Formats: sequence, C-alpha cells, structure tokens
Amino acid sequence: MSRSSDAWSSIPLASLAAALPALATLTPPSAQAAQYLSIEQAQKAAFPEADRFEARVLRPTPEQQRALDALAPVRQRGEVRQIEAWAGTQRLGTLYVDDVIGKVEWITYALALGPDGSVRNLEILEYRETHGFEVRTPSWRKQFAGHKADAPLHFG
Repeated sequence: MSRSSDAWSSIPLASLAAALPALATLTPPSAQAAQYLSIEQAQKAAFPEADRFEARVLRPTPEQQRALDALAPVRQRGEVRQIEAWAGTQRLGTLYVDDVIGKVEWITYALALGPDGSVRNLEILEYRETHGFEVRTPSWRKQFAGHKADAPLHFG
C-alpha cells in the first residue's frame, strides 16, 4: 500500500463524513438548467380567466432587430412568441415568451401585458445560469407588476 492511502486510512470515517459539507463549498457550482414552468402553465398563471389563447411567432427583420438592440443592448435570440389571451370576445392581454442572454447562459421568460400595456405578470420559465436565482422569487418578479413602458424602472 502507498503512503498516501495509509494516510487516508488513518482518518476516522466519522471525521471524514463531518468534513464533507465543508469540502463541498470548495467546489464551484455546476450550471444546471431548471425548467420552472411550461408556456401553457405561464399562460394560465398570467390569465387564469382566459378561455382561449391565440399564438404566433414574431421574427423581427434585420432593421427591427437593430432597433431593438439600440433600445436594449441585451442579446436576444431574435424570435418572440406572442400569445393573445381571450375570455369570450374580450382580449385580456398578451403574453410574450422570449429568450435573453443572462450573464452567460440563456434565460427563457414570459411577460404578460394587460390591454393597457401594463405588466400583469412576469415568469421565469427556464433558467440556465449558476447565479442569480433571485429571479425566481415572487418578490423579485412582483416589482414589475403594473409597470408601463413610459415609466422608468428604479432599482435599489
């Protein structure tokens, strides 16, 4: 037997087991994709009173993409799902499902707007980052409720 294996064999098993939680903090977290909601679940969460949804895919032209990039310099995939929510003949609002780059990885989110353009609901559908899990907390997402595009957001 080598000297290194002799050294490990002299450590009591209980001491090694007690040290495992501390050792785990020394290893960096691995990236794990987590899907929290499907698009259908996000639709129902945003518009529980809806009796139907009409979906289509929006693909911006290169000119529109440049205009979007000038407004929000966050990388996007260039395709947005637009889902109109209806209760009978009344349009309740629109749910937009998009992918945006986080710090490193893609994040899929759903933003629900009421007919007046105010934020009704925001859901994180799929999160692939290793940090920033706060976006899944209700308090973080609720800060956008009622917000309109013409009013600046204030953080902190």
